[in-house]
Amino acid sequence: AHYVLPDTSYLERLEAPELFAGIKPTAVLRDKVLEKIHAETRPVDQIFTELAQACGVGQYFDFTVEELADAQLKSIGLSLSALQASGSVQFEGEPFAYGTLPDLTTATGTFQFTSEACEKAGFTPSPEWIEPMVTPESGKLRLISGEQAVQTHTLTANIPDLMRVTENYRLTDPWLNAGVAEQLDIRDGDTIELSSESFTGRTRVHVTEAINPTAVYLPSHYGCTSKELKTAYGVGLRQMDFVPLQLEPGYGSAMSQEVLVTVKKVGA
Repeated sequence: AHYVLPDTSYLERLEAPELFAGIKPTAVLRDKVLEKIHAETRPVDQIFTELAQACGVGQYFDFTVEELADAQLKSIGLSLSALQASGSVQFEGEPFAYGTLPDLTTATGTFQFTSEACEKAGFTPSPEWIEPMVTPESGKLRLISGEQAVQTHTLTANIPDLMRVTENYRLTDPWLNAGVAEQLDIRDGDTIELSSESFTGRTRVHVTEAINPTAVYLPSHYGCTSKELKTAYGVGLRQMDFVPLQLEPGYGSAMSQEVLVTVKKVGA
C-alpha cells in the first residue's frame, strides 16, 4: 500500500444507526464502548471527512457522525440520545396491508426495476443472467466462501476465547463433498492441498454431505499473516490468497467466488 489509513475497531467508534424492516420495524445502534487503544487510529467517518477537506470538497462533509445519526433518527421520530439509552427500538404501528402502495420518491412514483443510470453507462438496465467466469470441470471445483456466526470478518479471529471455539469445532477446515472425497480417497480430518492459479495451501479437511459436489467451502476469517496478531497468526488458510484480482465491470464487486481450485490428499 502507498498509504495506510488506520481505522479504529468497531468497539471504539459510534456508527450510523441501522433500520430493519419486518412485522415490527426496528432501529438499532452500535455505539462506542471503548476509548481509542492506539492513539494514531481514527474512526472511518473522521478519515473520510479529512480526506474530503484535503481534496477541497470538505463542504459536503460539514457534519459529525453524531449529527448524521441524530438527523436520521429524527426523521423516524427518535433521537440519538434516546437510541443510545436503549440500544434498539421497535416500532408499533399499523400493520402492512397488501394492495396498498406507499408514497414513493422515484421518478415515476412507482416501483422501478430498471436503472437509467446503468443503461447510460453501457450496462443492462435490469438484472439478467450472465454466464459465470468459471465452470467446475475436469477435477476442478468452485471455491466459495462465507462467514461464521462466531467470528466477525477477520476482526475477531485474534480473540483467544473465540479462537478456542474455532479450534474445538474445527472451523478453519474447508468443506468437501463426501462423494468427491471418496473419489479422491480423502477422509474427514485428512490433510489436503488446495490449489488455484494464484496460491497453494495445505490444511485439514471436513468431509460432509452438506455441500454441493461442484464446490469447496473455505471460511473467510482465517489465514492471518501478521505476526503481531499472535492468536490468529498462521491459523487456517486465507480465502483471498486463492483469488486473482478481478472486479466486476461497472459495479466493483471483487468476484471472490469466481475461481477454480484443485484438491488432492497430501501424501496420496
